[in-house]
Amino acid sequence: MYLFAPRHIRFRSALCVAFVATVGFNVTLAAAQDSNSEILNLWLDTFNSGDPVKMREFQLQYLGSSDIAFASDVRDESGGFDLSNIEVDEPLKTTALLRERNFPATWRVTLSRKDTTTPTLSNIEYHALPMSQSAALASLDAFATRLDKADKFSGVIAVEKHGKVIFKKAWGLAERTGKRPVTLDTPFLFASQGKMFTAVAVLQQVAAGQVALDDPVGKYLTDYPNREVATKVTIRHLLTHQGGTGEMGLLERQDGANRATVQSITDIIKLNGNRAPAFEPGSRWDYSNYGFVLLGAVVEKVSGQDYYRYIEKHIFTPARMVHTSYPLREHMSIVATGYTTFKGETQLHDSSDQLPWRGTPAGGGVSTAGDMLRFVDALNAGKLIPLPLLDEATKRHGRFGYGFISSSTEGLAFWGHGGGAPGNSLVLDYYPVTDTSLICMSNRDPPVCDRLAWNYLFRSPRQP
Repeated sequence: MYLFAPRHIRFRSALCVAFVATVGFNVTLAAAQDSNSEILNLWLDTFNSGDPVKMREFQLQYLGSSDIAFASDVRDESGGFDLSNIEVDEPLKTTALLRERNFPATWRVTLSRKDTTTPTLSNIEYHALPMSQSAALASLDAFATRLDKADKFSGVIAVEKHGKVIFKKAWGLAERTGKRPVTLDTPFLFASQGKMFTAVAVLQQVAAGQVALDDPVGKYLTDYPNREVATKVTIRHLLTHQGGTGEMGLLERQDGANRATVQSITDIIKLNGNRAPAFEPGSRWDYSNYGFVLLGAVVEKVSGQDYYRYIEKHIFTPARMVHTSYPLREHMSIVATGYTTFKGETQLHDSSDQLPWRGTPAGGGVSTAGDMLRFVDALNAGKLIPLPLLDEATKRHGRFGYGFISSSTEGLAFWGHGGGAPGNSLVLDYYPVTDTSLICMSNRDPPVCDRLAWNYLFRSPRQP
């Protein structure tokens, strides 16, 4: 499935917390007498084995879930754990410190129970603990290098703090047939990260008094075909993915016929414009690529400029993003080629045939790690939108900001956006408390950059 969607929203939401137990789940093994320490030791032995059958059996017995994706990823990342000491041992909660085997990092695991009458758990939570800046970067480097050697990652990671780049490194191949290596300046398709550019363009019009967040789409797109979308879906709904506007019929493997004929933003609207909202606008959250196409059309209407020209003039140029653009599909020879695996396969396939004719307001342009750092710098300097509006845009309004992902974990808030598509995995995170930006760009499947970003996030210092 080809999604210009932040798959790391789903990945990250599950990363800290292993699965909630099903109420009334029938334990199949004779374990009713298990103490917390016995369950902890069993979990540790099962986790360290790396055996998917054993891991799944543990999940089923104690958590009522057969999903081991998170556990498998952490096992791959950490190499397993050794128990350091028990911090808390209470009837309903046990917390312990673990030592990672692949890197000298400390993790904390917490087992929680709803009651003491059964051995089932309400959850298991585990994550790495903060360390020094140099150690956090060394851990990130080591993890990326292991993934590269296992042929699971190729790309660039850059970290900037207080306006200074403190880490930047490239791994792997940008093009496998000719064995062209990734360099620090290799351009990558940025997928859904482009939604930030569209959001900033809309917010520039808001700051100029040309657009109001609670105006309906039809105020600007006066000939929009579906009246329900035109009259009920607002600019705010679109920015926060609450408009019910859905997909745009270009990004799935089966959308080849549409990709062959759709050649403009106007064409995308013709393809989808008769469709009513999937739900009452504002009542639900549902990630929508087509909603951002509509926002791009609003930018064109209000500014009187072509979307691509507007973004170049009002965002890329003032942010000094000289390597960022929306090239046509046939003009991407220097861009890292995306490599994906189809379901049930391990072989890598070139994913270029799933690209539309060009990137859209929903994403899909081309940039470099350095340019994405400059974009964050320009935002924080107030060069693109007023700082109070940036603050509002990067807060959560439901599940999303205004075109930005806004989240926090373990006391560290961050905003930005990711991108996920076959052969493209991207993360842009900015941590305001420490004034730190992290960029990961890869030409491999998601969620590889999300895994790397979380490796750094949990280990990174919490102080400025």
